[in-house]
Amino acid sequence: MNRRAIIKKAILCSPTLMLPACSSVADLALRQQFFIPTSQILARLLPYFPFQQSFQNVGQLSLSNPAFNMVPAQNKVSLGMTTGVTAGAGLGALSGLPALSQIAGLSRTGTAQLACGLRYDKATRGIYLADPVLEKLEIENVSSALSNPFRQLVNLVGPQLLNKYPIHTLDPSLASRLLTGMVVQENGIALQFGV
Repeated sequence: MNRRAIIKKAILCSPTLMLPACSSVADLALRQQFFIPTSQILARLLPYFPFQQSFQNVGQLSLSNPAFNMVPAQNKVSLGMTTGVTAGAGLGALSGLPALSQIAGLSRTGTAQLACGLRYDKATRGIYLADPVLEKLEIENVSSALSNPFRQLVNLVGPQLLNKYPIHTLDPSLASRLLTGMVVQENGIALQFGV
């Protein structure tokens, strides 16, 4: 190595500059991609379940037992939950089916499945499930025709719940780097960073 190359390397590796030429292989790999396993996502959300919300005179909704499935083909996260619903006296007016007012106080359980995208909030450094779409709602002994009011409740509550709680928070050292993509994989989410 000649004198000029030694001086150039010393300038590039100056502690004040910290250019990528001096970064370790691990640091470069971290800048390119960081992985969040499904188990870590679930651990972050479990403390917020069971979730319960009442809607004045319409009914009550509870969500519990969240389970995740990754859908790489659509770059989405599928969130399945046990769903509990209790009808209120105003359910008939909401649905346009007056007969439903007669089932006030009746409780049923079932399952709901939401498909969610991902969003990053720079202010909080949080990664959130975003734009949930209710793909399936099955409630025991309730026909699909009568489940529309409950679908409306789940569609109302889903975004409120998921927009509050991040599934991951970036370390401050990572947050200063450019997050260029979030890719859903079979067993988690790969975060991609620009150099």
